[in-house]
Amino acid sequence: MKIGVDGNEVHLSTGGRTHEAGRPFVMFLHGSGFDRHSWPLQSRALAYDGYNVIAADMPGHGLSAGAPLAGIETQAEWALKLLDALGAPQAVLVGHSQGGLIALEMAKKAPQRVRAIVFIGSAAAIPVNPQLIEQAENDRFAAYANMVDWAYGPDAHMHENTWPGASHIHYALQVMSMSDPLALSTDLKSCAAYSGGEEAARGLKCPVMCILASQDKMTPAKAGKALAGLIADCEMHVIAGSGHTLPTERPREVNALLRAFLSRLDAQAAA
Repeated sequence: MKIGVDGNEVHLSTGGRTHEAGRPFVMFLHGSGFDRHSWPLQSRALAYDGYNVIAADMPGHGLSAGAPLAGIETQAEWALKLLDALGAPQAVLVGHSQGGLIALEMAKKAPQRVRAIVFIGSAAAIPVNPQLIEQAENDRFAAYANMVDWAYGPDAHMHENTWPGASHIHYALQVMSMSDPLALSTDLKSCAAYSGGEEAARGLKCPVMCILASQDKMTPAKAGKALAGLIADCEMHVIAGSGHTLPTERPREVNALLRAFLSRLDAQAAA
């Protein structure tokens, strides 16, 4: 699906199902240097469960036009505009890594628009090695290789892939190479500069779930546990054996947790 935001064309996946009036929205927010291809197994599953799915490429990522947006605050404002363009008054936000920071800021700016949040491999703050930022600016393909090496867990490095016909390593390298040359460096600098996460997390009033990975080298589980500790209404799960890229490394486990969480939300809404 394509739609315009701020004069630029945005490419997004709806999970293969057309949005229908009255159905709840689930918005997936990808991490640094990635795009909607972070979510193929989640977006389709939830779309066929009856949710209106939004899995968009941020500007300058994947097939979306425009320059990459600098700053988590600016990215959150853009995501809220995308909800407006799609006629979504409220959504459950599912944020991976940097996407979790964007979800935090969206909830801070417009809490009435956020029904609930699922943080996946995320934290209240995501420090970035300055050398990786420099590499992303000067040799982006080397930075992609380093990111993929650190992001994936041991099974993925042994090419024990959790979905047929795919290599996690090569898939991620191809996805990252599709974006604007400045996408990764802009994203990394945005994460490094963001300091409002702890305040935003303490102020959350909506239900929250944190899904963390035991082998996460990019955003270690201890950082995700610290995030969960800041939030009054939060459940937490740690998936053993996975690296940072949980949605593709452990899709069955992630999907089961998402479905259970959403079912509880729907049951509470119907009560």
